[in-house]
Amino acid sequence: MADYDSTAMVRTLRDGTGAVLALTALGVLFYGIVQLRAHDYVAAILLVVTGLSLLRAGTELLRASVGE
Repeated sequence: MADYDSTAMVRTLRDGTGAVLALTALGVLFYGIVQLRAHDYVAAILLVVTGLSLLRAGTELLRASVGE
């Protein structure tokens, strides 16, 4: 019974962390678009790279839950 509880807790933690990373990535990508509108190209490029990296990390954590 203890193994089931710890497995469920690990899965919940992994899914929660993946969801938080994916939502944070979308926020960072949106802020990158705002920076592009302000013509700050270097900051926009850095934000887009950071956002894509966070999105990739979030999807890797969510891969087992989604079924890929």
